[in-house]
Amino acid sequence: MDLIAGLDAIDRADGPLAYLLVFVFAAIPVVEVLVVIPFGVAVGLDPLLVGLAAATGNLSTVYLVVVASDWSLEFVRRRYGDPTDESDSKTVRRARRIWDKYGLPGVALAAPVTTGAHLAAVLGLAFGSSRQRVFAWMTGSLVLWSAAIAAASWYGMESLLRIVG
Repeated sequence: MDLIAGLDAIDRADGPLAYLLVFVFAAIPVVEVLVVIPFGVAVGLDPLLVGLAAATGNLSTVYLVVVASDWSLEFVRRRYGDPTDESDSKTVRRARRIWDKYGLPGVALAAPVTTGAHLAAVLGLAFGSSRQRVFAWMTGSLVLWSAAIAAASWYGMESLLRIVG
């Protein structure tokens, strides 16, 4: 199922199924909260429930990535090279610059717009943070981002409807 078909499924779904689909699509590393929340709000779902479902969905797979950190680190090394060395990946280099300046808090808080939450979690581990710190910072970051995106989406839709209507 491609992204457009998935988002269309959210639009067609009713009641709890719509929020379950938000949860599922937010759990997909490429989609995450930046896409799912504005879409869910735009199709008329409750912004609070959309934010909650998206944050929970995204965090569920971020937690899996951290728990499976040995496998996750090996995957990142195969795909991007060793993140602790000079990487050819622009994404990893950007995360490294943020890490060098702000540490794990910076990488976690910038994750949705720089690397994605899943890669940020693995990079936090690769750069030397403990699982507990990665869990805590990624949770705080995704809850904050989800609330901000849900609020911005709701207020944006309200403003747009006032202009159009």
